Amino acid sequence: MNIIDSFWEKENLGVTSKEVIVDLKDSVDEVKNGLAPVNDQYIVVKIPASMFNITNLVQEMGFQFVEEMIEVEHDLHEVKRNRIHQRLYDSLDYRQMNVSDIETLYAEIDKGMFSSDRISNDPHFTPELSARRYKNWIRQMLNNGAIPYVMSYKGEPAGFIILTTKDRIVYHSVLGGGYEKFRKTGLGMVQKEQEIVKSLGGKLVSTNVSSNNVNQCKALLANGYAIKNINHVFVKHNM
Repeated sequence: MNIIDSFWEKENLGVTSKEVIVDLKDSVDEVKNGLAPVNDQYIVVKIPASMFNITNLVQEMGFQFVEEMIEVEHDLHEVKRNRIHQRLYDSLDYRQMNVSDIETLYAEIDKGMFSSDRISNDPHFTPELSARRYKNWIRQMLNNGAIPYVMSYKGEPAGFIILTTKDRIVYHSVLGGGYEKFRKTGLGMVQKEQEIVKSLGGKLVSTNVSSNNVNQCKALLANGYAIKNINHVFVKHNM
């Protein structure tokens, strides 16, 4: 079990926070004893999907289920698309973001891009705090060398993705989303990160999606991603 001091949430959400990641080898007693002294204002626990005894334990300790976090990966194989999907795919261009693109992204986040996020839907927080949290996270990632891309439709920004990598072989699509104007156009079904990673010489791309974001789950599966892992996510508030 790994207990992470999420000190950055003090600036993002105004609370002390810890994230607890349960390992498959952890016993019920180990998790119980590890969680007992944790009394931060906001506690997040992530549990592998097969650990039923642990999920029962954390609920008995006052934690509430909020989502499944699903890890998926793509080996960059060619994807068969139907005629409509292919037309949408071909209509979307991409390039690395500039400063102006980043400001546009922040404005889109303020409009409620991540409305399915667990923070945005938590009655202890607000959509505004969720937006601040995402913008701070993006700034930190960019400072650490993450690669941001803007997706454009007929020259107009329509969405974004941010990639990270440690070895230039395996890439992680950390964050992405569609812009407000294009949300009902079908462009959300298009995933360009496989093409981008292949152009960068990578061999694999992974990402995570919440079970609360059904449309994104559908898009990832339609674009050839395979499920690698699922974690139950529980939270507890001490406010």
